[in-house]
Amino acid sequence: MKKLKYVLLGALISAVVSTSVVIPTLSWLSSLSDEVVNSFEGGEVKIKMDESPVDNKGKKTTGNRVKENNYKFVAGSELDKDPTPTVLKESIPSYIFVSLENVNSDVFSTNVDESKWLKVCEKDGKTLYAYNKIVDASEAAGDVVLDPLFTQVKVSEALTSEKVAELKASDPKQFIKTQTFAIQSEVIDKNVAIRQAVDQFGLTGATVTYVNIAAAD
Repeated sequence: MKKLKYVLLGALISAVVSTSVVIPTLSWLSSLSDEVVNSFEGGEVKIKMDESPVDNKGKKTTGNRVKENNYKFVAGSELDKDPTPTVLKESIPSYIFVSLENVNSDVFSTNVDESKWLKVCEKDGKTLYAYNKIVDASEAAGDVVLDPLFTQVKVSEALTSEKVAELKASDPKQFIKTQTFAIQSEVIDKNVAIRQAVDQFGLTGATVTYVNIAAAD
């Protein structure tokens, strides 16, 4: 009997020990979301400049726009020339500038529309203009064609054969050069943009007018 009691007691103790080490399993509520993915695509600023083709008398004619025309001139001539910037479709909002180089402005005058093109500075025969408003082509249906810088070149009536010979001696072709520059308007103050354009066209040192440039339409 004593032996049996010892066995039963041992079994009981063993059972108690076994139940004491059982740990219940906890089920926590949890969830995992889908990934959030951000895509970043750089914006662009694209611009071009061209003008209408002209005939041998310097008058505008039909046909594809061109980057250069050749003119023959005499005193008092009025020649068609309409250098026009175009901001290409999907370009982000931008400030637009045009440089006009005319080292013989006493001979060749241009009818710049200064209500649309605001004079910023001039130096050594080169003048810088800013378009009067920011241009936004980011959601445009097509390219955005701006107003031409000017539409006509007039040759001085005081031009003499001696002056023509002098011009030819210095440069057989008398060029009027235009070039356009665009810079994003987002996060850039217009005065910073103006300074960038001044430096871009080598006009550092010129007296600068920080013109007012309106917001985009």
